[in-house]
Amino acid sequence: MSIIGIDAVTFGVKSLAKAKEFLSDWGLTIVKTGNFGADYACVDGSEVKIRAHDSRSLPPPIQAGSTVREVTWGVENKRDLKIIAEELSSDRLLKLKQDGSFSTVDDMGLGIGFRISRRKTLKPMPLQFNIPGSDVRIDQSATFYERAIPQTISHIVLGVPDFSVVEAFYSDRLGFRATDRYRQRAVFLRSAAHGNHHNIFVMNINARKPKFNHLAFKVRDIHEVIGGGQFLTERGWQTLVGPGRHYISSACFWYFKSPLGGALEYCADEDIMTDKWQTREFEVGPEIFTEWTFNASSTFNAPSAKSSDK
Repeated sequence: MSIIGIDAVTFGVKSLAKAKEFLSDWGLTIVKTGNFGADYACVDGSEVKIRAHDSRSLPPPIQAGSTVREVTWGVENKRDLKIIAEELSSDRLLKLKQDGSFSTVDDMGLGIGFRISRRKTLKPMPLQFNIPGSDVRIDQSATFYERAIPQTISHIVLGVPDFSVVEAFYSDRLGFRATDRYRQRAVFLRSAAHGNHHNIFVMNINARKPKFNHLAFKVRDIHEVIGGGQFLTERGWQTLVGPGRHYISSACFWYFKSPLGGALEYCADEDIMTDKWQTREFEVGPEIFTEWTFNASSTFNAPSAKSSDK
């Protein structure tokens, strides 16, 4: 099977008006809106959908209040859909659609769906950075961003009672790969052999039920991370942490508190892995997640790592 990445994420929210305002400021394109809620899209077509939290069309929530209700994974073709459906139907109910897509729940109770990916191939203009000894941008100013326009959905993060249960489901049943991990605490999983550093990250928390942490969106470069963050700040939205740069995944980031529940993240320049990559293990917890940032305590340090055969 070939799972490309996250194709859509659906939220149940308490205030549709507030969620719509936030997603518009976030830079997503509105596709359709109405009493049902609203659908938004990144540049590549990956989607964010919002519905009233009490909508009967939604899967059961993993927590109270506004939160993620379903993650839809994009696959390459109908054969992939058939293989995944046959695998998962052995021990759980599937809700099938005429186009072959379907939805169910994973082993932490989160709604998940699968469809042929609607992502479009992006063909951005090459970025131009002047480096001592290599002047590539001459007689022209650098690009400045008044706001961010998310190109694609990157990854989702959840706190869970036991990350090993989630890892077993996504690895054993769906073929995800562990890129990096925190020993006995958390794992970064990617859906494709050649792809994003992680599409889902799960970490142990002291709770009996899962909790949505954040959803990340890729933008073009660190300057767009900054431009987007400044625009949201001017619009009155509150920073959670950032701007900064992750040690694991290398991405530059800026997180904002979201009326969708949890947070949304702008990120840029994430690592891309292949099967040649060797999983690393880190001794520290996932809260120590950044090389540098402007508004975190001194405990945010780059952790040391060693390779792992697992």
